[in-house]
Amino acid sequence: MQLRDEAARIYAFPDGTVYHFAVRPVQDKYGIPYTEVMATDVSRLAALHAALQQENERLADANRRAKRLYDNMPDIVREEEILKMKMRVHDDIGHTLLAARRALRHEHDLARIKSETAEWESSISLLCRARQEDAAEDPLTCMQRRAAVLGAAVQLRGAYPAARATRELYALILRECTSNAVRHAGATELYADSEHRSQAWHLCITNNGAPPKAEIKEGGGLSSLRRRIEKAGGTVTVHSLPVFVLEVTLPDKESIYDTCYDR
Repeated sequence: MQLRDEAARIYAFPDGTVYHFAVRPVQDKYGIPYTEVMATDVSRLAALHAALQQENERLADANRRAKRLYDNMPDIVREEEILKMKMRVHDDIGHTLLAARRALRHEHDLARIKSETAEWESSISLLCRARQEDAAEDPLTCMQRRAAVLGAAVQLRGAYPAARATRELYALILRECTSNAVRHAGATELYADSEHRSQAWHLCITNNGAPPKAEIKEGGGLSSLRRRIEKAGGTVTVHSLPVFVLEVTLPDKESIYDTCYDR
């Protein structure tokens, strides 16, 4: 196979070797013309050139991802701040619940109970404000936008539930899968196939990343996800080999996730 134009005369052979051929006219001492053909083994040089091209493509891809990350930095910072606020509200609510229970159990005076109630109302107000910010956007659309920040595209294929509770759980599952696929497999695309089967929703997720080298052991993210899905009445199946596949089945009812959805 010729690698370049006719003038370069560089050829790759079936055994993997690459040769450069140089052709020039020469004359002997009697003036008789000849054609001199010189073949030079440039296999090593060609391999280095191919490796350099691959590295350049990898660096270019990394640069594109870094640029996307930089462009979306304001959104990332905003989401981090919201997460910190939610964690603080969560702690405040836990503290207020314990304090209120203790106040009621020990029959504290009315002024102290009102003081505890004011802290509770403040925490609830902050939590509702954060929920309203997230509620303005469809959960699956929000998930796809967040995935794009990581340099991954999530393709939603098939039929998807209309109930927001189920869509929120779908989005949570896909966010976790996207994070893992990008971090551990170098994936740039995820494929989410959803369909309705006999009063249940079935979701199957794969990606274009490197296949696992061994059986996947569930870490904190997957284990937490499994608990939330099972609490919602669903099931989870993880396939590691030959490629990663996550299968989720959820019951088709409007309020499967009213009490167990927790960002």
